[in-house]
Amino acid sequence: MNAPLNTSDRHCPFSKELCHGICIYANILENISLGLIAFDTKEKTVVFQNKTAIDMFETITPKNYKALSAILFPEGMEDIHIENTSSQKTLRYEGRLLGYSVYTVSNRYLWIFISDITEKARLEVIAEAANMMNNIGYIFFGIRHEIGNPLNSLKMALSVLHKNINQYSSENILKFLDRALNEISRIEYLLKSLKSFNMFERLHICNIDLPSFMEKFLPLVKNDFEKKNIKIKTIFSPDVKYARVDPRILQQVMLNIMINAYDALNDSKRPEIVITMKRKGGLIWINIMDNGCGMTWEQQGNLFRPFYTSKPQGTGLGLTLTKKMLAQMNGNIAISSVKNKGATVKISIPEGRDNSSSKENPA
Repeated sequence: MNAPLNTSDRHCPFSKELCHGICIYANILENISLGLIAFDTKEKTVVFQNKTAIDMFETITPKNYKALSAILFPEGMEDIHIENTSSQKTLRYEGRLLGYSVYTVSNRYLWIFISDITEKARLEVIAEAANMMNNIGYIFFGIRHEIGNPLNSLKMALSVLHKNINQYSSENILKFLDRALNEISRIEYLLKSLKSFNMFERLHICNIDLPSFMEKFLPLVKNDFEKKNIKIKTIFSPDVKYARVDPRILQQVMLNIMINAYDALNDSKRPEIVITMKRKGGLIWINIMDNGCGMTWEQQGNLFRPFYTSKPQGTGLGLTLTKKMLAQMNGNIAISSVKNKGATVKISIPEGRDNSSSKENPA
């Protein structure tokens, strides 16, 4: 059913011609769940606003160009219609979070597609919190073992030194003190790693020494992997030096992937993980390969879908957040797998530079 519209004095936002009173496009778009608004920036009018958009901005008089443009474009819309590409924005309005995309139809018309993403944003926050608690528990489990070794070594060195300080030469005393300081440094790093899990802080992108980062990261998981007889091999290209990332986020990403590999190797006779690093095209490529249970095509197709999991105790959040965290650092992730053969996770992150002479601190 097409009802005549009293619009003979305005242009059709689709054909750009004068509206002749019957518009099948308007009737189709009127009742969809996506909010639609069309601005005529030359005449400064709202040429179309469907029912969903009217309901979203119920406190504003429908087709109020001045009020709607002030909310959607607080920075002004004088030059927006000149651009040919779409732009995505968010705004909080009446206690809701709205996401909207802006499309330029010509140098005159703007189309705004709006959706209520309040619930989606809420679920993302819950997902981040749930995954964080999961990984914090795992980290504490690993650090509980890792921190015991340097503490015992430190205690032993200081005890021996305390009993024999009057008999030892200055050279021997310095050796024991150096050993104690090294163990303290190791504990400091372990404690500092706990701070890296505050994912609600702003990102601190900096240049890090990637081989040094991996050298410190692997001992955090090595103990638990060895208990399961999982061998971890590393093949790092010598030209891999620096990456530009947030080291806290990269540690979380690597931990998520290693946990998945750990779980996939439950029934493997000779469980093994091979980590390689190389540089290509201004990027650092990190591959993590395991010879575990692998995945079906269906499982691979759902890997990054929130809350999808094939693990009995899984949350289905780890890989979703891993992809999001990498994207925040201009990185990416891809996973390939063959059932009963294993899986390969490919991570790309931006290549960095040596900042030893600058004020930037990668720690």
